[in-house]
Amino acid sequence: MEMVPFLEVPDLLVETGGDGLNLCIGCGTCTGLCPWNLTNTILNVRMLMRTAQLGVEPEDTGDLWRCATCGYCVDNCPREVPIIDVTRSMRAMTGSGGSQPATLRAMLASQGQNGNPWAGEADERNDWAKDLDLPDSGPADAWMLYACCIQSYDAETRRSAKALVKVLQAANFPMWLSPLDSVCCGCSVRESGAMELTERMGRDNVRHFEKAGTRQIITSSPHCYNAFVKDYPKWGGEYEVKHYSQILHTLLEKGELVPTKPVNRTVTYHDPCYLGRHNDIYEEPRQVLQSIPGLNLVEMGRNREESVCCGGGGAQIFMERDLDERFANLRVQEALETGADTLVTACPYCNSMFRDSIKSLQVDDRLRVMDIAELLLESLADANSAQPNKNT
Repeated sequence: MEMVPFLEVPDLLVETGGDGLNLCIGCGTCTGLCPWNLTNTILNVRMLMRTAQLGVEPEDTGDLWRCATCGYCVDNCPREVPIIDVTRSMRAMTGSGGSQPATLRAMLASQGQNGNPWAGEADERNDWAKDLDLPDSGPADAWMLYACCIQSYDAETRRSAKALVKVLQAANFPMWLSPLDSVCCGCSVRESGAMELTERMGRDNVRHFEKAGTRQIITSSPHCYNAFVKDYPKWGGEYEVKHYSQILHTLLEKGELVPTKPVNRTVTYHDPCYLGRHNDIYEEPRQVLQSIPGLNLVEMGRNREESVCCGGGGAQIFMERDLDERFANLRVQEALETGADTLVTACPYCNSMFRDSIKSLQVDDRLRVMDIAELLLESLADANSAQPNKNT
């Protein structure tokens, strides 16, 4: 296929956020380190960067939609090229012509119509918490709990959100549930390159949060955390934001949470990309796990900065991949090699990806997936009978 140059492409990429493009010297470090090398498919990141520099549309736009935005290439680039920003800008350009995978188009359509990627009814967003006695407002010192969309609409994943609420209620943590009219944080929309929709959703949330008096946000997902910390300030959304693992760590340090019941499991912890590499939160989740009596924490060979992506970021969770192209399958195998009986994470996307892989690999008799909050809940003597939150 003949490549056709578009002389305005580099300028357009700069306008859409890829202004670090010309730092690239084509060394190929990105291609060599990309986790796609662990599968039977190679993602030639260097070629994507070079075609962008030349003002050429990629010969195979499928490569453009394989990036999981894990950040490993960015962390190791000798020229500090913001590769994810460039990739996102290229997606914005090619996506405007309808080149997105069909499942991604469906996700974006649902976001525009329903305010979430799962085709869920907007007025059912907070149904998952109906039996948890969470107030819908709170005093100035209370935190707004923002649950990830997948937890709002997926029955299996919402277990982790429910566990988190029960743990926080056991500590009498001052919190209230995000407004019913709030929408998705927009992380996956942004990584898809749909920048106008991302901004529209972000500004909608800022308006709803301001109306509700939001000052502090606790997130159940690293993707929401990343969006609120890095994107929302430019739309006027200035908040104190914490991922829930940071809050749990603080409560344990203060003695406001005291795990007493032994949880006799051998677990291995997976670092979510958007918690670890993107936001440098590595130790708090581990320290929470280490506070649980009876729990044996073992590490996979690739952990912290070297952790392998689950394959759900960069909107990959909404795309179909062959079994031999699923990063989560590789990670499940690594977890099994440690001898652990439980794979633990702090991200609902990772939770979903690993759950599917365990089923497809037929190892559900050897390994299960749990969230940090679920394990901590098992160790709290009175958490399952926690009193309703009184911070109204």
